[in-house]
Amino acid sequence: MEDLQFRFQVHRVDETGDEFNSLDVHVYGKILNQKKDLLHEGLFRVKFNSIGIYPHPADVAKQISSKKIQRLLLVELKRYIKPQRTYLKPGTYKPVW
Repeated sequence: MEDLQFRFQVHRVDETGDEFNSLDVHVYGKILNQKKDLLHEGLFRVKFNSIGIYPHPADVAKQISSKKIQRLLLVELKRYIKPQRTYLKPGTYKPVW
């Protein structure tokens, strides 16, 4: 399969109110092929807390049919959120692009 590029930006962060003080991040994502053609774009939820980062597989499965792209997207979402965890606070974020 061709190489894919993933572009993400945080759209909104919500508190979940559970015992782990988790936050739900709504991430707007684009999937591009090597020629920069848009393959898919959509909004995906990622829950994180002090224990870990958990993308919502149901959000990905509803929007993308290919199992390989689903797995890649879940990994890339975790990789995108990990360095930002300490800076994400509840609220709506301004689009970057």
